[in-house]
This record gives sequence, C-alpha cells and structure tokens, in this order.
Amino acid sequence: MGLEIKQGESTADIADHLQNKGLIRNVLGFRIWARVKGLDTKLQAGLYKGLSPKMSINDITEQLLNGQPDAIPVLIREGHRLEQIADAFDLVTPKLVNFKKSEFLDYVRNIDHFPDKANHPILQYVPPGDSMEGLLFPSTYEVPVGSTARDVINQLLKQMEDMIQQNHLDTIAQQHQYQNVYQLINLASIVERETSKATNRENIASVYWNRLFKPNSETVGLLNSDPAVQYARDSQKPSQKYWDPLNDDPKNIAPNSPWNTYVNKGLPPTPICSPGLASLIATAKPPSTDYLYFFASKDGNTYFAKTNAQFELLKSQHATNT
Repeated sequence: MGLEIKQGESTADIADHLQNKGLIRNVLGFRIWARVKGLDTKLQAGLYKGLSPKMSINDITEQLLNGQPDAIPVLIREGHRLEQIADAFDLVTPKLVNFKKSEFLDYVRNIDHFPDKANHPILQYVPPGDSMEGLLFPSTYEVPVGSTARDVINQLLKQMEDMIQQNHLDTIAQQHQYQNVYQLINLASIVERETSKATNRENIASVYWNRLFKPNSETVGLLNSDPAVQYARDSQKPSQKYWDPLNDDPKNIAPNSPWNTYVNKGLPPTPICSPGLASLIATAKPPSTDYLYFFASKDGNTYFAKTNAQFELLKSQHATNT
C-alpha cells in the first residue's frame, strides 16, 4: 500500500493519512512515537510503498525514517511548453538524482536522438526536425526515484497514447475533418492556452475549428491566435518566463516564424503546449457554431461573434483585456 508524504507535512498530517488508509488505528500513539523518533525533521517527501496494516507503529515509523521514497509525485500542468515540463522534473523535491534536464531537452527537441522513438507511433506525425511539443501529456505522475530523462519521456508519451486510445480521439479526429490525431493535438494546444474559463472551452474550440476548416473571405484561413505568437516570440528569445501578453500588433512579433498565425495560414508546424484531456475532447468534436471571433473582456466574460463587424461592435461595447 502506498502513502504519499508531501513537502512540509507534519507528524499530525502523516498520522491522519495513515489512519485514512487503514494502516494505523492509534493516531495519538503514532504521533507521540513519531515525534520521539524525529519523523518531522528527517522524513523525505515522496511516495512510500510496501506499508501494511499488519505492521506495528514502530515498524511503519522505522520504514519511513530509514527508507527512501519509492516514487516522487510530479505535476505537469496543462498548457505548459517543453521547457516548463523540463523544469518540473528538474526542480522537484526531493530530487530525481538520475534526471538530467539537458538530456531531457535534447531528446524532446531532437526526436532522432531519443532512443525509444520507434516505440511511440505518435512521433511519426511530427514534421522532420521538429520537437515533441504537445505530446507529453499533462498530469500528476508517480515517478520512480531512479528515473532518467529517457524514462520520464517514455512515461509521458505513453500516457498521451493511452488517452488517445481510451477516448478514441484518433477516430473522432478523422470524423471531424482532421487528417490525423496530431492535427487535433496541435489545434487543442491553442484552445488550451486560449481557455481561461472551462465554460468557454467548447465555443473557443468551435472558433478555431471553423477558422481551420471553414475559412471565408474575412478569416482567409488565418487562426489569429495570440498564444501561438507568444510561443513564436518566446522560442526565438528563450527566457525563464513564458506566455507574457503581446505588447505590439501580433503581425509585427516574430513575423518570420511559422508559428505566427496572424501571418501564416492554417496550423503551426507543431503544437504550442501540452493540452489537457478537456481541450483534446472539446477540439475533437466542437459544437456546431458559426463563431469565428472571440475576446475576453475586463468584466470577466468572453464574447463570441460570427463576423468581424459583430466582433468590432462587441469590443466597442465591452472594454477588452487586449
């Protein structure tokens, strides 16, 4: 049976976790004995396996004190790009001692360098020379303490492939005009970054689906996504901070980048981040709308429009964030 100990948790917190899992009955006895043993100051955060209700309070305390955690929980957030995912593994406490950030970034940026490339069919869709951006599924992972960069990439790629299979996303994608599931992930990554409220996700997905598959004389096949331009800008001038708002006309920011969707028609070469399951599902089968425009206003609402004239009118009626 596994027990997760989080950074900064007290003996009282640990005792409650143990009781909730049925590993101890006497909470007070455990707290007293654990304090005598110095559990508060010596315990490493992580996931401890192999605990049993048959063990005595002393046995449990000794195992927690003397053993290393079996796994470390690592949270990969929706909407993060590869560099942010690398940081999540690199900065986790306690450290993954065999994980090397430089090796991780080399593998995800240069797929031909990744030893297990052939084991992951999803990688075949990536354009030659491009990265694994968007293909490392965001979730909370129990990462074995001895994991290498290669191990965690395999873990995240497999989770994306499992999500695709379990939710039939490849089949649904082709039913909704996508050439393949990679196109779906690409568009879903834009939807992920554009969605600030979950209630707007499906309509935002419909806007981008319409722009991609039903272009007209107003949209002319342009997605006009600010987050895609942010990705283009941040990729040309790498920094430790990503996704800052645009401070100029998007057409003037990284105008030569193929990820600038105000300049280039259709999808960018790769996704711009790792989309979560909600964005993947919403983008796979968006509601049928005629929306082609949207914006978030300072009143906290998101407004949708079918034409540029309606869009401009709505913007004049509601102060926008952008």
